[in-house]
Amino acid sequence: MLPGVMGTLQATEVLKLLLGKGKSLSGRLLVYDAMKLSFRELKLRRDENCALCGDQPTITELQDYEAFCAVPLATAEEEKELLPDEITPQELKAWMDGEQPCSLVDVRETQEWEICRIDSAQLLPLSTFKTAADALNPDDCIVLYCYKGKRSLQALEKLREAGFTKLHSLAGGIDRWAEQVDPEMPRY
Repeated sequence: MLPGVMGTLQATEVLKLLLGKGKSLSGRLLVYDAMKLSFRELKLRRDENCALCGDQPTITELQDYEAFCAVPLATAEEEKELLPDEITPQELKAWMDGEQPCSLVDVRETQEWEICRIDSAQLLPLSTFKTAADALNPDDCIVLYCYKGKRSLQALEKLREAGFTKLHSLAGGIDRWAEQVDPEMPRY
């Protein structure tokens, strides 16, 4: 409830500023007591030594927020070390373009498959994997993929327990494939 009250107050302030109507809370602090359902208003005095609005401000421009906070998530994920059974989207593309014969298996659910898929893949959802895996040859090289690479690693372990040995998982799944290899592919 409290976030709703605060959000409504903030939206009201924005409207007052945009429309040029009413008196803004600029220079004042509104204190809300939810238990008493009361408001108090405090006037803020200007601090002449303030780094932002004082007589001699030292902060005069906006900071590069992304650089200040750290590396963006996408970059950090790309630099993540691969697990021993993982291959990159570029490696898979090279295998598909070259002479490396591998079966490509999508372990996502049917509704995900209908949104997008990698050509030549066959669908074997992880939810039906025990019976569906019978359709695979244990002697084949198999590359598994899902949306982000987690379910395909689970499927890889299930196949390994069943005696399969030539197994790989697409690092980052079809989402990274779409980002790095096939930018025309729909993403969800």
